[in-house]
Amino acid sequence: MEELAIWMFKSVIWISGFGLIYLLFLQNERFFFLNRIFLETGIISSLVFPFVTIRYVIAVPEIQADVTGGPVTSLMDGAGSGVSTGSLLLVALWLTGALFIGVRQLVRTLSVAKSINRSEKISSYPVKLVRSSDYVTPFSFFSCVVVNPSINDNEAKEIMNHEMAHVRQMHWVDLLLSGLLCTVQWFNPVAWIYSRFIRQNHEYLADKTALQRTSHPAVYRAALLNQIAGSPVIDLGNSFNYSLNKKRFNMMKNIITSPYRKLRLLAILPVFALVMYAFAEPEYRLAAA
Repeated sequence: MEELAIWMFKSVIWISGFGLIYLLFLQNERFFFLNRIFLETGIISSLVFPFVTIRYVIAVPEIQADVTGGPVTSLMDGAGSGVSTGSLLLVALWLTGALFIGVRQLVRTLSVAKSINRSEKISSYPVKLVRSSDYVTPFSFFSCVVVNPSINDNEAKEIMNHEMAHVRQMHWVDLLLSGLLCTVQWFNPVAWIYSRFIRQNHEYLADKTALQRTSHPAVYRAALLNQIAGSPVIDLGNSFNYSLNKKRFNMMKNIITSPYRKLRLLAILPVFALVMYAFAEPEYRLAAA
């Protein structure tokens, strides 16, 4: 129980550190691919690094070692061997929340898959285009792009340019990682905010690719505005109108920035060192005579 609590605490610290650096230094930068790598690294670090502990040696004089190795130490070891009712309740609460989030994501995913299976499919595109009246807002779902039948062909073409970027760049991998993060840390608001950072960066990446592929940028922006009403975001899908605001349109502008701004990514290094140092554990050894 104690090991789980310590792992969870460390995991929260790791994802909070990455989230803070992204919020302060990276969210307004236009190197979207590097930001994606940074955000992915944050999730993986929060799940893996809590298992890593740096140890440092402390030399203990022989007299002190004899004292600390006596009955007092044995008594303390025995006192901490039990599992309290409070600890069991906390674990049960965490498992209940994680199970609820996991089942909810699974139900939503199966619902979308069922809707796609019974809808009209057009395979003349590099990815499978699905016409479904179940959803108002276009979105990508693994290798499928779902659009409402009411969308005209011109808008559908621009939407396909956008959603094909999600599919080809395999953004669903990031969504799986962020879904896992939110399931494990369902109680942590930073995890949910971090998931929004990932989705928002996906839209910047897809917008950049779509604008490079289209011959009518104005039509593409108009298609975005037409989808502003929208429907709820699909857990494992990228919605065409996600984070549709003034900032998203500003990020579409081709503004040249200094390549040295990419050095902002290195702001995570002090956080990395600080967290590793904070959770380092001493290893006591007898001092040489």
